[in-house]
Amino acid sequence: MSEIARITRLLEQTFDGKPYYGPSVLGALAGVTASLASRKPPRSAPSIWDVVAHLTAELIYARAVVESTARPWIEGKTTWPAITDTSEAAWEKALKDLKTANQALVLAVQHLDDAILDKEADRVGVSYYLMLHGTVQHDAYHAGQISLLRGQMIRVNPRP
Repeated sequence: MSEIARITRLLEQTFDGKPYYGPSVLGALAGVTASLASRKPPRSAPSIWDVVAHLTAELIYARAVVESTARPWIEGKTTWPAITDTSEAAWEKALKDLKTANQALVLAVQHLDDAILDKEADRVGVSYYLMLHGTVQHDAYHAGQISLLRGQMIRVNPRP
């Protein structure tokens, strides 16, 4: 199996599989409603919805890096979009956009050759290998964050 195939498998497993460490991103989001996703925890921490929007933006950006179309990355702006509509329809769209962004990244990575992994990726200053493994780790981190936020929001305010 090629290293690209292994990385692709990790991207898929972390996003919507059964990783050994706990829930996948979609596993952590199972059953989360727009109401729960939009609740803000204390001390200006991000909501679940904020995290979903951030993950989507990061996956889109990672794909752009892989395809050499990435624009400059601006910390705090490029990958933390503002949430303006918190309706159930908007939440369903946010989840669909997240899934689409992950699928698009996986497809883009599948077209890479192992030889590119040691080369520096445009805009990020690290190798493709580190950037792609960083994306896997980023997904795992936020799956855990979503799980913690979900539990906290239910305990703090158990409204539907």
